[in-house]
Amino acid sequence: MGVRDLSGDAAPLHVGPAVRERVRWSDVDVMGIVYYGRYLRFMEAAEAEFFRAIGFPYDVLADRYGVWVARVRLECDYRVPAKLDDEVVVRAELRTLGGSSMTFAFPIDRADGTRLVDGRLALAAVDRTTLRAARLPRAFTDAARRDQPSSSESRS
Repeated sequence: MGVRDLSGDAAPLHVGPAVRERVRWSDVDVMGIVYYGRYLRFMEAAEAEFFRAIGFPYDVLADRYGVWVARVRLECDYRVPAKLDDEVVVRAELRTLGGSSMTFAFPIDRADGTRLVDGRLALAAVDRTTLRAARLPRAFTDAARRDQPSSSESRS
């Protein structure tokens, strides 16, 4: 049975900076490989850097616009295990952007280019006070769709 590619067929709308991170002792299980749930740590770091790179870190969305982004769906295809001290590289690729939701693909690779995980995450905007569905701020959607300079890398 083949593993499907969760990154999608169409080119991403916007790609965040590469986040390079080492697998730590706290990431591995008794078999010495990354525990499946710990890949979310890498995805979260790439997501945060994406938002920061377009000028909308989480506190700006919450404090200035009164919007939080809730995670509503997560998918992961695990291809090859990562091990202690492996360097992994992950990027947040914005795949869809609507008025109140967005979807990211998260290709997670070993530094040598080996694909480890294909992740996909759907987020929905909610009003910070009521936690009811909300629209994404126009300034945010404009920034997320804006042409981007060549990709830079960051270390978290």
